[in-house]
Amino acid sequence: MAQSSTPVADVLLHPVRWRITQRLLGRELTTTELKRDLPDVPTTTLYRHVAVLIDAGYVTVVRERKVRGTTERTLSLDQTTAGRIDEQEARAMTPEQHRQAFLMLFSRLTADFERFVTGEGFYDRIDQLGYSQLALYLDAGDMQAFREAMNALITPYLTEAPGKDRIVLSVVSLPDS
Repeated sequence: MAQSSTPVADVLLHPVRWRITQRLLGRELTTTELKRDLPDVPTTTLYRHVAVLIDAGYVTVVRERKVRGTTERTLSLDQTTAGRIDEQEARAMTPEQHRQAFLMLFSRLTADFERFVTGEGFYDRIDQLGYSQLALYLDAGDMQAFREAMNALITPYLTEAPGKDRIVLSVVSLPDS
């Protein structure tokens, strides 16, 4: 995937684009399936924001097929790069942009949690639920090593496969003063 030179904040700090990328995490969906998952988003708005994500290089068209005279696209998101904010981009973002990004993440996380605990099969899948907060003691070198180890640990699990459940993992590291 060719990553855009457009800053992550400029592309992803829009509520509709954020929701699209969250739906695509770890899966391939058609535009029709996205529309089903985001019924409150008008079709033209959805397509416009999908186009922005494709143009910026965050979303990839993995397949196209003709359906009743129109082209249906299947979309994918590269989890290893999409939406990751490197240090240079983080420094370029304003505190307000960081707040907005974190609140969007937190809002989505809260909505997903609510859907899970009130949905069918909650107790059947409770072994897949986990949440905790830890205090780690790291210097800059340790933090880099920790990130690399985490990436090495999770990378084998980023691809959808038959018989595997989709589990959304949210990791937040926050320096404590």
